[in-house]
Amino acid sequence: MTHQAQRYLTQTIFSGNSSVATVEQHSLNQSQASGLSRCLKTDAISYLYSSIVSLGDATFGINRNLLTWATVKLYYATFYALRSLLAMNDICIFYVKSSPTKTTPFTVNAQVSSTPKKAKIPGTHKLVIDTFIKTNIEPLLVSQQIELQEPLEWLMEKREQANYKNAKFYEPQVPKHFKKIINFGLRRVIHEYLSDPLNLYLFDPDHAILAYPLKTIQITYNKIIATGNMAFVKDEIKYLCQLFSDDKGPIPDMQNLLMNKK
Repeated sequence: MTHQAQRYLTQTIFSGNSSVATVEQHSLNQSQASGLSRCLKTDAISYLYSSIVSLGDATFGINRNLLTWATVKLYYATFYALRSLLAMNDICIFYVKSSPTKTTPFTVNAQVSSTPKKAKIPGTHKLVIDTFIKTNIEPLLVSQQIELQEPLEWLMEKREQANYKNAKFYEPQVPKHFKKIINFGLRRVIHEYLSDPLNLYLFDPDHAILAYPLKTIQITYNKIIATGNMAFVKDEIKYLCQLFSDDKGPIPDMQNLLMNKK
């Protein structure tokens, strides 16, 4: 599915060959702000879905000690959840074609009189993280460091090590950031992470690789449910629940989260 907000902005508001200067000077009217907000709410659900699928892929890897790609998938689970949170809060990142081979990133709030601002940070991933931190829409998620790094930078570094910097995959070795998760078992740690009122695991380097994306998804899912709408249709929930299992069968804490059971 395409990004609804991106399509709305570039095809409806900035249709044709709008220049970067034209975009920067545009102020959203009431109709445009409302239309963009509706698109962002749709995108938020799509991003959350992608986040949960990425988490499911990661747990599949954890169950089989495929921890290199599990590391990458857990980063992506967090990235998509952040995009969902931004969209839920009417914050849009979009791109305008500024030359035949180049696009320019912008951010804009879906509010009346809001003006798009050209982003100075290249690359969608760093721009999403920077925007999320600056807007401070979920203070808990940026309230502490992990090993003297900002938590999202820590996660990105783990992903880059697995994806780019290491010539050889971790397997069959267990990297340090997964050792306690493997020792305790996936079912147990998911239960502990989701039922942790003090967020003891969220910034713990022995647990954060899974605890952080899981908490981010939990926060995002609960926020979308709080709007009064179920995030996903029945068949989607059934599929997502099937992604989370181990040798004992389905993991009940994930089913409870996805089916909105307290």
